[in-house]
Amino acid sequence: MLNKYDYLISVEADSENVSDTYARALTDSLREIEGVDRVERQKNDENTMDLGAIITVLASSGATLALSQGIADWLRLRRSTKLTIECGASSESIKATVENIDPNTAKQIVELIRGR
Repeated sequence: MLNKYDYLISVEADSENVSDTYARALTDSLREIEGVDRVERQKNDENTMDLGAIITVLASSGATLALSQGIADWLRLRRSTKLTIECGASSESIKATVENIDPNTAKQIVELIRGR
């Protein structure tokens, strides 16, 4: 049986509008990955109408490489974006912030988060 991992990804860009657009694009991209069971956007502030720039992902342990590749591919088009990625499994959790780095380094960070 494969383990399931919860990821929380926060997208930050130059403005809230851009962050919202980027979060939508990343959400759509991550939904296409095999082994990813659920991808949803979460509101930053319950008092606003927008969906926010926080994405929750539930994925199998077998989807880690594809998930990291998907994030790296997405970052290739949006290098100035800041992503904060948190992963929690049972009692363990880890957090990494990816900002102004090349996509290959971003991929390695996601793999390290999973491989801890």
